[in-house]
Amino acid sequence: MNRELLLRLGAAAATVLAVLGSVGYVAGHPKYSDAPLQPPVVQPSPTIVPIPSGGRLHLQPAVRATQLPAVTGTHVS
Repeated sequence: MNRELLLRLGAAAATVLAVLGSVGYVAGHPKYSDAPLQPPVVQPSPTIVPIPSGGRLHLQPAVRATQLPAVTGTHVS
């Protein structure tokens, strides 16, 4: 047998083994139709505060400063 034929047979055997392994894995892990799509929420999201009657919207910053050192830095080459 020549090398090309052995290479083709090896590739075909590897493909067949991969397909059979995948089929075995899928068959061993059935899908549960009653499984939840998302985990339950631990804490409900905050309630919406109505806008004051003055017509202005007061936003509070969502990012708070800490005492930790900065993570980012710059490098000049």
